[in-house]
Amino acid sequence: MILSVLPFELKQGRRTEFEEVFQQNQILEKAIEVEGCKQLFITSPSDDPNKVFVVGLWENPEAYQRWMDHPQRGVGTEELLNLVSGGFDPAAPAQHWNVLRSISEETTPNNSEPT
Repeated sequence: MILSVLPFELKQGRRTEFEEVFQQNQILEKAIEVEGCKQLFITSPSDDPNKVFVVGLWENPEAYQRWMDHPQRGVGTEELLNLVSGGFDPAAPAQHWNVLRSISEETTPNNSEPT
């Protein structure tokens, strides 16, 4: 599995608008439909609302590449460009982090289904 991490540095006070662009264009909803996409987050540090990260959990790099090649991936780009400060290349891929081990409430022994 891999984790994709796409950082955004927003103009002051634009986080709500950023979230609205994702919601109005259903960006996460389109990405989650891609084969191999497991989970998606829009997240921000508690102490800096102008930093936002879009994080995805993917089965493998090929699954993420399917999203990179998806025709809907660029939806909302122009609106997002108006909200970010500094440089942002909408065609650039996110950083890939290898998931070495993971656990979730669904995989803990207390939540396993009886066999």
